[in-house]
Amino acid sequence: MKVKVMWRERIPMNNKIIVLWGFIIFGLVISIYILGISKSDEVKYDEIKDNLKLSVNNYLADNDLWPVNSVTVSSEELIENNYMNELSYENSKCFADVIVTNTGKKYNYEYDITCVYE
Repeated sequence: MKVKVMWRERIPMNNKIIVLWGFIIFGLVISIYILGISKSDEVKYDEIKDNLKLSVNNYLADNDLWPVNSVTVSSEELIENNYMNELSYENSKCFADVIVTNTGKKYNYEYDITCVYE
């Protein structure tokens, strides 16, 4: 009879542990899901950045506009001069400014990308 009482006292503690582990697993699943969504967007923006960098390099080389300090090239300027087609991301139209800075040894690229859902 004493064994049954001890068994009953342990059940609530086991339930607490199960609930705690449930919350931990649920939190991990949600965290992994959020990280997956944010990383997939970064990968798609990386494609846009790669296309922009290639177009900007061609534009600066063809027009001999390599900066001494820095220069800003817009996506509209690249599209008008036929260095790239319309800039888009999924179902949205995008606009971008690329700031090219000369550090003396190499050129750094900073991207300001804005996408508007249509």
